[in-house]
Amino acid sequence: MATSEELEIARRLFTEGWGGDHPDSPLQFMTEDVVMRDVVGHPEAMRGHQAVIDFWGDFAGRLRVPVEDLYSSENGVVVLWMAYGRIPDDASENAGKWSCGEGMSRLEFKDGKVCLEVDYWHGSQGICDDWQEHFARRQAMPRRQRGAITGA
Repeated sequence: MATSEELEIARRLFTEGWGGDHPDSPLQFMTEDVVMRDVVGHPEAMRGHQAVIDFWGDFAGRLRVPVEDLYSSENGVVVLWMAYGRIPDDASENAGKWSCGEGMSRLEFKDGKVCLEVDYWHGSQGICDDWQEHFARRQAMPRRQRGAITGA
């Protein structure tokens, strides 16, 4: 089973890493030779820190990824999350609002860091005005009710 330290690293990877303000924010939680796949945004495997920065760097500071739940397994951790991407102020539609979608990731660890991340999600599922308010409303729902709706 995953250790309590691995569960904490998994949580921090999403809240501080993917939700961080700098292109290298996630790297502190990943091995140098990390392998990552995002089935919507990058179906081919990315390998190493530079590939992660190249994929994610443009979203730094505009993405929030709070964790809804963590599941431990013999091989690592599964993370259920909500992703909120701030729509740029100069966008022609929904400027300043947040595109939101739910997903999950499979993480494996080596030497206390994530060595494999595979993200499974469908992409944006709706728009909200305030990501924190939206997430708080989801957290107030029973799990079964939360599971029966999209990320919108």
